[in-house]
Amino acid sequence: MGTMNEEEAVSRVEEWLAGRGEGTGALRVRREYVVRATGGWNVTYNTVGWLDGTDPAAGLFPSPVAFVPDDGGEIRLDLELMAVSAAGGDGDDDDAFTRWTEVVDPEFDPAAVPGLPVPKTAIVRWEQQTLYGEPTGAVRANPEHRPGPRFSGRPKPESAVETLLGYLRVEWITPEEFVHWMLDLDVLAPAKDGHLQVRDFGDAGARFVVYTSEAQIPAEYTVWQRVQPRVLLRRAKDTPGVGLLVNPGRPEPFNVYPETLRQVADLGLPAKAERPESVGRPAYLSEEYAKAYEALREEYGQDLGEATSNLRNLTDQARDNGLPLSTDELVRYARAATLSYKRSRAKYDGRPLPELPDDLFANGLVTHFYDDGEPRPSAWNFGKFYNPTIPVGSFAYPRLVGAYVGFALGDALGSGGDPAEGLPLGGLTRQLLFHTESVIRGLDATPDNTEIPASLPAGGRPDGWVAKATAAAGPAPAEFSAMLATALAATVTGGVPGPADDPFYAMKVVRELVGSAAGHEVVHGAELLVNLFRAQLAARNGEPAVANFLAGFDEYSGEVGELVKTVLDLRNDVDGGSADDVEQFDSIGDGRTPLSVLGRALFAAAKRGHDPEAALTLAARGGAVTGALTGAMVGARLTVPGLPETWLAAFGDLGVVDNMAGDAYYYFNRFGLPREPEERRRWDAKRYPRGDQ
Repeated sequence: MGTMNEEEAVSRVEEWLAGRGEGTGALRVRREYVVRATGGWNVTYNTVGWLDGTDPAAGLFPSPVAFVPDDGGEIRLDLELMAVSAAGGDGDDDDAFTRWTEVVDPEFDPAAVPGLPVPKTAIVRWEQQTLYGEPTGAVRANPEHRPGPRFSGRPKPESAVETLLGYLRVEWITPEEFVHWMLDLDVLAPAKDGHLQVRDFGDAGARFVVYTSEAQIPAEYTVWQRVQPRVLLRRAKDTPGVGLLVNPGRPEPFNVYPETLRQVADLGLPAKAERPESVGRPAYLSEEYAKAYEALREEYGQDLGEATSNLRNLTDQARDNGLPLSTDELVRYARAATLSYKRSRAKYDGRPLPELPDDLFANGLVTHFYDDGEPRPSAWNFGKFYNPTIPVGSFAYPRLVGAYVGFALGDALGSGGDPAEGLPLGGLTRQLLFHTESVIRGLDATPDNTEIPASLPAGGRPDGWVAKATAAAGPAPAEFSAMLATALAATVTGGVPGPADDPFYAMKVVRELVGSAAGHEVVHGAELLVNLFRAQLAARNGEPAVANFLAGFDEYSGEVGELVKTVLDLRNDVDGGSADDVEQFDSIGDGRTPLSVLGRALFAAAKRGHDPEAALTLAARGGAVTGALTGAMVGARLTVPGLPETWLAAFGDLGVVDNMAGDAYYYFNRFGLPREPEERRRWDAKRYPRGDQ
């Protein structure tokens, strides 16, 4: 399982040469041409006389290349790497032979798991080079290559063991190899009442409970120990049948069985680079936050305690969402909540409002709006939590708000915005917020059947807060593809289990929003997006990658079906080395028709959705609609914390979008607005008047 280093490989070859009776006096390793290969080393050698120039006629052409396997197996000549590319014939070795260099999948991180050899399935292809590193142009594909974990739709790893787990899930390594290598990586073992958690499975043995990162630890645990599994298991070496229960209660739990440990691990061995164990706690229980909180208390007095009385509930919800708050976020939230609280009290009492800091975002504030459109600076939740008294409905709040914010960022970038100069609220985003206002005003939050009204009230009510808060935005793009934005507003109406949760309900809503004059391309494209957004917003286990949805949804036919096939074929063309993102993107239609715009957005999200900067930069080439649709898909997948914070800070109207997304979640949730009669009456009268009021 180990990996030898260069010196060990050279030593083996020198012994091998001596053992063959030729001796190191006659032959010598060419140190400058010792290179790492798949599963071992390629070591080039030649005669001493030819290398020194004392006996040029004695040279070997092409120079022999010995392959030294990592596993200690027999050394052999690698005849493939000894191919003559352009024989000089004059003794000059410049072009005497070539070598094949492996091109490794960019998601393989050699530093994450020290010593792990490059798996063959992680090699994209081999490219032929001269020994001076010059490409010859020849390429050999690797039919066994499998794309990396992020490309395949897995979440970003938060630790080395999660990186290794990703390798396992895409079959770069075997389960046995995973167990072998993970034993010396760090895991987090939670404790209660001073005891590490152990689950007893009766005859099946016991399991130490461990988590792969802090983001995986449920809110019920407030202390954990960072430890290597080998060290943890060695403590129980006298207890038969002990294994590991990894990430229980989270989206991807799994067992490391005692039988597997017996097969692949000698637990009596010392841990590699054994590290001292350490105790961890959530940020809100850290000394760093305690000191920061005391400083805030000196600044704000008892207002701080009153404004942050529910902070523990909020942090617990964020942790259960897999999005723990950092110390910096806690401090920003506490400061922002106190400022917001003090201003609300002053407004109610008729006193002058306390001043706000110049940089709202840096101080944890975003601008929400009262019913009449008056700005209301509010503490931001970073897209990680919502009112903890509202259970998750059909959709997860972090994904819903991520879709809206991603849409707005994509619109701004596609309209020519530059994060370095600030990102404006785009006209298409304003239109999306109007559509959302329309469905809130026109639809029952908890319908008894799948029927919808014959018409919905127009969005953008002149006296409403949405129109006032977005007045500075320009017009939406004057193209039919802009109507595809209706899909997100239609999708959020299905947030309550029951009739509204039926996919045909959202289909009816989107057809009503689109209108009869839009044409079949818009209607069919919007219906595809509704299905996609429904899958993304409802996802609980893993990241809802666009490509995985498209590959698994075979109900499309006709032009939409052809579009999906085109997108997937382009996206999956990664092994040959010619899959240029821009060329592929530009090849999807003319960039103007609704299906071309949709196809380009799907492609950007399907191929680069794990990398928001790459996906949105690519999509922005296609304009506002392509950028916005891509942003919605990427935001739903990664949630707001997965989007670039510099972009969020540059988007001055973040609070407008956050406010509307929160209202939609609150309204279309059985335990939200429908359970608050007084609040519902206020909404019906002022915030979102019913019908055409």
